[in-house]
Amino acid sequence: MAANPFLAAKQKPLVVGHRGVPHLHQENSLAGFRRAVALGIPAIELDVRLTRDGVAVVFHDPTLLRLTGKPRPVSDLTWDELSKLRLRRDVRMGLDANGDPLDLHYDREEPIPLFAEVLDEIAGSAAINVELKLDLERWWPTAVGSVAAKLIAEAKAEDRVIVTSFDLRKLREAQRTHPGLALGFCFDDTMLNFASGILERLPAIHARLGVHERHPNERARRVLNRILDSHMITRLVESRVIGADHTLVGEDTVATLHKRGVAIGTHTLFPLGTTAGTKPLAPSASTEREVERLVGLGVDWIESDDPERLLKLVG
Repeated sequence: MAANPFLAAKQKPLVVGHRGVPHLHQENSLAGFRRAVALGIPAIELDVRLTRDGVAVVFHDPTLLRLTGKPRPVSDLTWDELSKLRLRRDVRMGLDANGDPLDLHYDREEPIPLFAEVLDEIAGSAAINVELKLDLERWWPTAVGSVAAKLIAEAKAEDRVIVTSFDLRKLREAQRTHPGLALGFCFDDTMLNFASGILERLPAIHARLGVHERHPNERARRVLNRILDSHMITRLVESRVIGADHTLVGEDTVATLHKRGVAIGTHTLFPLGTTAGTKPLAPSASTEREVERLVGLGVDWIESDDPERLLKLVG
């Protein structure tokens, strides 16, 4: 059996289409995943949620409003109801680098895909980073972990897939269901911003974060970098991978994690916009210099909203 592309030793990072190829097709659409395969993109990232009747679908937001125009949570609808909706042609990606709304226009509407059909059609042609979505308003349920793990096993796609999440409980549920899966916690560089006031009063935290621009929550980022390098959180599951904002990957991060047998990937370069509310885009995210830095550090994969451009730069 071939090594999982995310885990295998490599000379250059795996290029991952973040939610497909969103500058050409709606995010998380089968059309976008097919286009990624046609373009030679070796891997994709997608998001998984459950419908009211427990069906795993590929969809990013907790509600349907931004992508379909319907102001209802995904988890309130059955698959039969959801299957009748379409990802609309005019989609707001969120905020651009200047903090202004960014709207994209696509040629046609697209259906919301089942996770099972994406696995069936795409896993043989591209590796897949499956993100189990964190839903702060409906935080307690973890069934998406077991449902996703069962579908991956049924598709016999374990050697082509990693399962990641910002929610450790969902990862543990996936692990209980299928212990052989490659699991990984995700780090967002705003995770500790709520504690910035306290962190600023603590002794200096030294972390070599590379070329990143100064930031009002710099101390929080440095603490996150230390936690990331220590592999502290992910010891709660048998984690073989970590996903992290590129702003958290310092000069020692990759080497430290590789010594522990952990693969490390970053997100998201050349972003079209941010759907994370008021979170600003890091200026370095849209620079070739940041690509060079991450490649030089030896990260295992890089996610991008423009994987075509990234693939040309990585080579």
